[in-house]
Amino acid sequence: MNDVMVTLDNVVKSFERNTVVKNISMDIKKGEFLTLLGPSGCGKTTTLRMIAGFEQPTDGDVLIDGKKVSGIPPHKRDVNTVFQSYALFPHMNVYDNVSFGLKMKKVRKEEIKRRVMEALQLVQLETFAERKPDQLSGGQKQRVAIARALVNSPKVLLLDEPLGALDLKLRKQMQVELKHLQQQLGITFIYVTHDQEEALTMSDRIAVMNNGIIEQLGTPDEIYERPASRFVADFIGETNLFEGTVMEINNSHAYLEFSGHKIPVVQTAPLSLNHQVAMAIRPERIKLHIEPNREGFAIPGKIVEHIYVGSIIKTVVSLPGENQVTVNTMPEVAHSFAVGQDVFVSWEPDKAVVIT
Repeated sequence: MNDVMVTLDNVVKSFERNTVVKNISMDIKKGEFLTLLGPSGCGKTTTLRMIAGFEQPTDGDVLIDGKKVSGIPPHKRDVNTVFQSYALFPHMNVYDNVSFGLKMKKVRKEEIKRRVMEALQLVQLETFAERKPDQLSGGQKQRVAIARALVNSPKVLLLDEPLGALDLKLRKQMQVELKHLQQQLGITFIYVTHDQEEALTMSDRIAVMNNGIIEQLGTPDEIYERPASRFVADFIGETNLFEGTVMEINNSHAYLEFSGHKIPVVQTAPLSLNHQVAMAIRPERIKLHIEPNREGFAIPGKIVEHIYVGSIIKTVVSLPGENQVTVNTMPEVAHSFAVGQDVFVSWEPDKAVVIT
């Protein structure tokens, strides 16, 4: 049994001389929550629009449930799209907005009523059926837009930054609700966002896009813990990037030279001596010490500042060679180190990622 719902097969999209999507290939599974993540202009919305049918590939194929859909208009594809702008009809109440597509398909009235009320119940708005859009909050409007998409029973729901217009607290609440809704329905969600935390919170897998290509495709844990490129390491969450030279290779370990210090790393990819590489280490993986480690390594530094961000303190430490590192610690730990104090930083070798 084929468990793939959407396939992108060497998909290219160009607008005149500007190629915005470059030979993307990817399988998206049935019942999967996949997020296209990347900065503005990276090609993620164009990719979504090609799946929806609003754009046609310049080259390559899009398949939905095993069938090529190039040339098939959006309303004849088993997909529906939810936009950031809601796109609700202001003169219609909630019920009529949600039922509009079914009425266009000339579905029987009894069937329309059943499906509309089921969709509104899914998004917890069954008591709002008679309200107009201007009587709803932003979060409620977005729920209506989602219900309108779901009422057609699509095989794939496409969501183009649907929470972008909401305030932070409501946005986080809707993230959880959307994920629970997707799990409840078991249909494929393809979600576009530039918000890294949103992608990590909601997704089964994330496709990190940059300049028209997929830099890395993996689970949130894989993307965060084992970034495959400098772009992914720098774009996803916070990270500290160091440039170093491979000075020694010993079985599964290697040693980098960084500002006169020998830094151990775990080899996750083939390395060669004297090769210039980057190393990424997350701020929460770094430890502060007053004295050098008795085992392992320690790099000397000086505390530049403490930045209070609620549950943690971000401590900026200057290192040799005009480098800086950010260390995330609990407030009680950070408060034991004063600004201007000489310290040492270290981390477990397997917590750092070498990027060639």
